[in-house]
Amino acid sequence: MQTETATQPKAQPLWTQVIRWLIGLGVAALSCWLLAQNVDRQNLGKALTSADYRWVITGALAIIATFFTRTQRWRTLLWQSATRLRPTLTALLMGQVANMALPMRGGDMIRAAWIGPERGTGTVEALGSIAVEKVWDLVALLACGLILLVWIPLPDWFARSTWGTALALLVGGGSLLLVLRWQEPLFHLAGRLLACLPAGWDQALLPRLRRLANGLEAIQQTNTSLRAASWTGLTWTLSTLANLAVLTAFGIPSVVAALFLLVALMLGGNIPIPGKLGIYEGICVISLHNLFHLASNERALAIGLVLRLIVMGPPLLAVILLTLLPHGRTRNTNERS
Repeated sequence: MQTETATQPKAQPLWTQVIRWLIGLGVAALSCWLLAQNVDRQNLGKALTSADYRWVITGALAIIATFFTRTQRWRTLLWQSATRLRPTLTALLMGQVANMALPMRGGDMIRAAWIGPERGTGTVEALGSIAVEKVWDLVALLACGLILLVWIPLPDWFARSTWGTALALLVGGGSLLLVLRWQEPLFHLAGRLLACLPAGWDQALLPRLRRLANGLEAIQQTNTSLRAASWTGLTWTLSTLANLAVLTAFGIPSVVAALFLLVALMLGGNIPIPGKLGIYEGICVISLHNLFHLASNERALAIGLVLRLIVMGPPLLAVILLTLLPHGRTRNTNERS
């Protein structure tokens, strides 16, 4: 039987990671420099000190609640495995924290590798389930974008982004369903093509492709999809409430702004910048000050700083607690290759 190590994705060359880091740091430095322009530090300090931090704590609790809704969704998508709550939660949070620093969603690889040995799940199957998870988040992103477009007038760039999401979902999701529907003929064709390569390639790659397909199969299971949709809706609702709580702490109880920030921050979170430096703050300034005219430049920047704190702080603290406490990770003896 193959060991779990054999299924690990190959790491990218170090020099490519360094280049991406340097580019990301350069963009982050530019973003922070631009944000620092035309900001009165005294007014920024007043905005931070005048906030009602009871609402900030409420927002942080809503973010913590999403840890469990997202974990339950992932456990649902790992429908062929009997994963336990704590290892799944630990893996999910480790991936989230790693994605804050690593380029190109490198945290997803760490997350899949961590959960792989759990109850014989398998790293490659876990990667497939994560891909399905992204499809559900795209569905939620599109739904929120459409709600906002119907609710209030928004700039053309937002409408184009929403329709771009719809197109990506249609093409990507449709292609995925077609591949799964015709997977046996495709595997047969892949086997014939791989047989033309040096000996051993077909035996090495075909089993991994089949395990990946097993992970993707969750999207075709009706009961699994219904449960995943419910957990996705609850997760996005809690995230909107977290934004609303922070806005309320600064005297801006706007549901529209909270939902818009969620969509904008989800889109901006995909920009490969280490720590997302300047992204949260910049989006808040553009949205609340320039677009909605709900806050001064300093107050919008303060909201961005607090949002960064409650979104990035709890996962980091939770990972430290989960990995340091006893029995933070256990391996099942019946590992699946």
